[in-house]
Amino acid sequence: MAERKKQTVVSSGISGLDEILRGGLPASNLYIVQGAPGSGKTTAALQFLRAGVALGEPCIYVSLSQTRAELEAIALSHGWTLDGIRVEELSASDSINRAADQTIFQTTELRLDETRKAIESAIEEHKPSRLVYDSLLEIRLITADSPRFRRELIAFKAFLAQRNIVALLLDTQTYETDRTGEEVDGIAHGVIRLDKSLEEYGGVRRRIEVSKMRGVPVADGYHDMAIREGEGVVVFPRIVPGAAARTVKPQLIKSGVDTLDEMFGGGQESGTTTLVIGQAGTGKSTMASLYATAALKRGESVGLFLFEERIETFFRRSEGLGMALRQFHEDGQLILRDFNPNEISPGEFGQ
Repeated sequence: MAERKKQTVVSSGISGLDEILRGGLPASNLYIVQGAPGSGKTTAALQFLRAGVALGEPCIYVSLSQTRAELEAIALSHGWTLDGIRVEELSASDSINRAADQTIFQTTELRLDETRKAIESAIEEHKPSRLVYDSLLEIRLITADSPRFRRELIAFKAFLAQRNIVALLLDTQTYETDRTGEEVDGIAHGVIRLDKSLEEYGGVRRRIEVSKMRGVPVADGYHDMAIREGEGVVVFPRIVPGAAARTVKPQLIKSGVDTLDEMFGGGQESGTTTLVIGQAGTGKSTMASLYATAALKRGESVGLFLFEERIETFFRRSEGLGMALRQFHEDGQLILRDFNPNEISPGEFGQ
């Protein structure tokens, strides 16, 4: 049997998204990035181009909706620059207003033709490997009808494919409008949707979904994401339990308290989960600390995740019960993390 040829991919610039995509974006294709205003489309697009710049690839950001100054401000907020990225500021209307008064053609037709020519000219001149087109909303407004919009997009896709360009087309969608995007979903090689919602309490919840990717068995469904200063868009792929066979023989995990271990038939079996339930003050945290202390003294590593108390409070409470854990933490044997439940998504906590 002939060996299956591996598909060439390029990094999206977002490691978590590359993981969802099983390595990255298939090369030489056109992709749609959809989302409401403020969902992270521009930031993700800059990360995509910066990944190309890091590899020495020529990159272009074609902007019909944002100025170079606005893009620089977004980049600066993360400590980035636009060095190596060619920014082409185009207007879908201003450049041909004077000519529009002297032609028998519809103004929308003239605007569309002039915009297309300007984009194609920039591509021919700079020959990019990666391109971002921001945004499709402006082209929708000047094409006036869906069939014409589809024809323009199909022609642009063919133009890019002939030049082996990987392109991200940003598409602004709001929750009040139809978000199916059926006029572009069928044309693009892949569709990535960024979702932003405001919960009843706490911060903004952000998610990402690869709703379509031809020829790639993506990890479908929603994955949590965040926009972080200095990092940009950060994606947290859902953790899917593996089906690998156990290679280590199960062992009994002891608490160090003989009577407690006896209740569990000699100890807790490794590879299992135990839920400890009880009212406040009944000893749930103390029981967990007993198991942690016993494991640390056996030379094992331990991870503790705190939601209801801070790390210093945990240390003092444990020390009051005769369990000194600070040195284990300083040595790296004990991993401690404390979280504010209102400020972290399930996906981020899982990662």
